[in-house]
Amino acid sequence: MKISNIKYIALGIIAAALSFQACSDDEHYDVVGNPNNLVYFKTMGDAVTTCTVTHTPVGDFGEVNAKFSVAIQRAASRDTKVTAVIDNSLINDYNTQHNTEYKTVPEGVVDAQKLSVTIAKDTVGSKEQIEVSIPSSAFAQLTEQAYLLPVRLSSVEGDGTASGQRGTAYVIVNTQTKLVHAGVAAGDMPGTLMSDYSGVTASYTAGGTVDDIAQLFDGNLENGTALRTDEQDGKGTTLVFDFGTEQNVIGLRMARYYKSYWGGYWFDEYYFSHLDMQYSADGSTWNDMGSADEADMVKSGGYQYLALYGAVPMRYLKIQFTSGSSSVSSLAELGIYTQQ
Repeated sequence: MKISNIKYIALGIIAAALSFQACSDDEHYDVVGNPNNLVYFKTMGDAVTTCTVTHTPVGDFGEVNAKFSVAIQRAASRDTKVTAVIDNSLINDYNTQHNTEYKTVPEGVVDAQKLSVTIAKDTVGSKEQIEVSIPSSAFAQLTEQAYLLPVRLSSVEGDGTASGQRGTAYVIVNTQTKLVHAGVAAGDMPGTLMSDYSGVTASYTAGGTVDDIAQLFDGNLENGTALRTDEQDGKGTTLVFDFGTEQNVIGLRMARYYKSYWGGYWFDEYYFSHLDMQYSADGSTWNDMGSADEADMVKSGGYQYLALYGAVPMRYLKIQFTSGSSSVSSLAELGIYTQQ
């Protein structure tokens, strides 16, 4: 046998041996996962609940209530009690990671009585939920723009271990100061629509009274007071309504009447694009009531509806109407919702 053949045979034997050794090593190699039975917050996405508190001149409104389900990877071998804590030490890390500036909720305002749940034996989730809330009586103490409540799984008594990656949930509490409650549908308007407008008068801020004011309350959307278009390049006007006596106003219903240059009437196709509102007790000192765009006012049957978060005592109501699409417009109907 030639020396070259002997060399090739030897190389083949060495390659086979190396191949056998590699396969042998692969057979004994195993990827070991997390041996713990992890307990975690069961959510469809991030374990984050966002709530909003609205401050108004007549009170604080909203709801701060968050519930989180708890689960375990494999069915619990025994009844397992899971407990969470409010861990404010996580706020700085959260702000750094998300480029936010959430504040710590003031001490003593959080209702954290439901921070423990039980995962029953042979099940993979608790029937109850961990729950944290802030009662409305404490809303006035929320003076910052936004707060963060971190809820962390702190202990597991029974089967499993709290997850490090999915063992924390967050409650974000945003605050705002406003009175206008946008997006309330006609059927959900608070209070009761006034039926007697006999004592109501109205005047233009630019001067002059509204002589045909009775048309605003007759239920006819095909007539209305001819609003003076002397503001905002002819697309707006401001009216001051005097109710005669103090009313607890909690909402408005308006219809815009539009007359085309060709003589046709399309009262159900045109709406006010913007409102700016103020209220007063004496007609001289005014308080800001807020503003609303067309998208804030729900439309139904030719009307636009606008609710307030709470009833505001007033005798005078000042509204600056912006027509938007045309200066040839007027207010066909005005309804006032009140609450006793």
